Amino acid sequence: MVLCKARQRVALLGALVALAPAALAITFEAPMELSRWQVDASAFACKLYQPLNRYGEAVFLRRAGEPQRFYLREQNRQFAGGEAQLLAQAPRWEGSGVQRQLDSVPVVSGDEPIRMDWRESQRLIGELQQGQQLMFAHYAWYEAATPVNVVLEPIRFRLAFKEFQQCLSGLLPVNYDQVRRSSVAFVGGAPEFEPDQQPLLDNIIQYLLADEYVTTVVIDGHTDGQGLRADNLELSKQRAEFVAAYLKERGVSEDLVQVRWHGERYPIGSNRTAEGRAENRRVTLRIDRFEPKAQTLEAHHQEPVSEPAQDESDSSQS
Repeated sequence: MVLCKARQRVALLGALVALAPAALAITFEAPMELSRWQVDASAFACKLYQPLNRYGEAVFLRRAGEPQRFYLREQNRQFAGGEAQLLAQAPRWEGSGVQRQLDSVPVVSGDEPIRMDWRESQRLIGELQQGQQLMFAHYAWYEAATPVNVVLEPIRFRLAFKEFQQCLSGLLPVNYDQVRRSSVAFVGGAPEFEPDQQPLLDNIIQYLLADEYVTTVVIDGHTDGQGLRADNLELSKQRAEFVAAYLKERGVSEDLVQVRWHGERYPIGSNRTAEGRAENRRVTLRIDRFEPKAQTLEAHHQEPVSEPAQDESDSSQS
């Protein structure tokens, strides 16, 4: 009964917000002369956004190696929890005032209260391309009787979206989070990796060649527990050096590469099973990078990283 009443209250508040006169609502929108959509473009991320006066910004973002998404970013908390109403209408300068309710959108905690996945973000793009104004209508976290609207204008959207699409065509296949820790598998006692490992390494190489803030690529060779320790140490060296040579031959600077080998010393699986031994036959790559705060682009969404490997010795062997 309590849950039913709570749901009824949320539904009623949502309906009131959607129908509230504009004069009674707190509305966040860009001034018409500043409401143009803008693009930040790089090989690491593409960001299409509209700054919103006193609120924050509305953002379409696609990072390399990830699907596109949309979010609202708040400078200060405005929305209460629950569900906001997503509405579309002709832009204010046309003055029609006829609204269409598109959907209900969950409001979550944090500085991105509205988050939408690729499919949902494409729907927003379609509306904006047709010249529709979008509005997220909800109520204030501090007072349920106070409607809060966040309005997105379609000004310059089509032109900015073309720039956004051009940026998408130049994105890297992976981002830093996806390659900062990687593992290349080996078969049996082979010192060379199989062809199916090349796409992983090729993606890593593309990233390394693009990111000027990479400081070190630490390459660690490992074996399973089969055979003599001395032979395994030599085999792990051959594997690590083979991977290092693959990177260098394709343009990765030798100054970035640090090679280490450990034999059977650091297993991650049981050497008593075939599956565990397969996990242990590996070369790991750790990419360290440092980007000065003054140079950090928000679109990267990457933090400076420089940390030791968790499962390997800190002492180099060369």
